[in-house]
Amino acid sequence: MQSDIVAQLIGASKEYKTGDQVITALYPTDFTLRKGELTLIIGPSGSGKTTLLSLLGCVIYPTQGKVLVGGQAASTLSEKQLASLRLNNIGFVFQNFNLIQPLTAEENVMIPLQLQGNPVAAARKRAHEAIEKVGMSDRLRQLPKNLSGGQQQRIAIARALVGNPPMVLCDEPTASLDPRSVSVVMDELKMLTRQGIGLAVVTHDMRLRPFADRIVYVNDGRVSDTPPPDDFH
Repeated sequence: MQSDIVAQLIGASKEYKTGDQVITALYPTDFTLRKGELTLIIGPSGSGKTTLLSLLGCVIYPTQGKVLVGGQAASTLSEKQLASLRLNNIGFVFQNFNLIQPLTAEENVMIPLQLQGNPVAAARKRAHEAIEKVGMSDRLRQLPKNLSGGQQQRIAIARALVGNPPMVLCDEPTASLDPRSVSVVMDELKMLTRQGIGLAVVTHDMRLRPFADRIVYVNDGRVSDTPPPDDFH
């Protein structure tokens, strides 16, 4: 159903020019991310999977084709409109957490809400609710340096979901984590899809396969629903 679509690539590709050479990071691709779906984007390093995620996140523009988020074509928006689209429609979770070190867990999670112009008291209340969802209420006042990798990632997830975005994009969210933390973090992400969020997770970590509703494979800039013959286990 069209109403279930949170983001869509239609014939979208990405090329980079270096001198006279053209490097194709992603060949023309059709891709749909739906509400309530955890999609794993699997591929080796340099395969184009982060390019696919960056297009979905409106961080880069396609060389050809269209990227639609919430039905809006990213290439038709001004920089200000694009920044607003990212702030209000997309949550990002990164491999290295990207928490601001001098700020507490609570203050880190409040940042997107304050950027949206919410009053401090309202932002704090919603931040507490988001932190509670990821089971970290006892760490509100902790600085990132006093949290384990798994705990930092759960705070990063709370920050991504605090603004209730329809889409959350994760770039190698478990690469720095031990096996137990991987399971905890992926359970938290799976919980988001049950709340109707469309979730895309870029990874080369095969431990994540059991959590996926859908898996797409990226190899040499080409996206497919079937693994390549030399599947990279």
